[in-house]
Amino acid sequence: MKLWDYEAFIFDLDGTLIDSGKYHAQAFSDAVLSHSGYSLKPDEHHEFFSKHSTWFAETLNERYGLKLDPESVLAEKRERVQEIFIAELFSGAREFLEFWYGKKPMALATNSPLSFVKPALEEANMFKYFDCITTACDVKKRKPDPEIVQVTVQKLQVDPMKTLVFEDQLIGIEAARSAGSKVIAVDNGQPVNYPVDVAVHSWAELLKLSEMR
Repeated sequence: MKLWDYEAFIFDLDGTLIDSGKYHAQAFSDAVLSHSGYSLKPDEHHEFFSKHSTWFAETLNERYGLKLDPESVLAEKRERVQEIFIAELFSGAREFLEFWYGKKPMALATNSPLSFVKPALEEANMFKYFDCITTACDVKKRKPDPEIVQVTVQKLQVDPMKTLVFEDQLIGIEAARSAGSKVIAVDNGQPVNYPVDVAVHSWAELLKLSEMR
């Protein structure tokens, strides 16, 4: 895969650039416990990474006969994650962004709300890398729906078919593909069964690919 062939890059945030999945999962678990008394199992923490809060709250209702209100769980989860979150970039992510900074348009497209994204980017000193940012607050439907990628492509004013999207979870891959964009799965150590036709690379590997013209 030749990264130089693409017009623009779009990045997911949570689990792709920053190691935030564990904080989101813990905050969701705390909210579920508070609302229902149910304590998530370790494998359900991992399962949460591939879903968003309201979706998984409904799944838990069906699975265990709980009576969680998904929107209330989401609200408490968002409050809790603000309390425990520490912005930590994955190894090699900043080096990759720095390499491409000024060379290609780069954007962020994330299911997280702006209230989380803004302080996370400020703490990690990442704002400068992105020409535009699209959050859950900017769309009606979150990933796996393609809307968030479509909106970001429109902001960048680039061809979606010549745009490369970086994702860590299947819902992001589905969103990118449905929007007509190419996608790379970023391997950050999560146990994900990626489609066989999707390239999987660490940031260190992607940086090496960047240096190949």
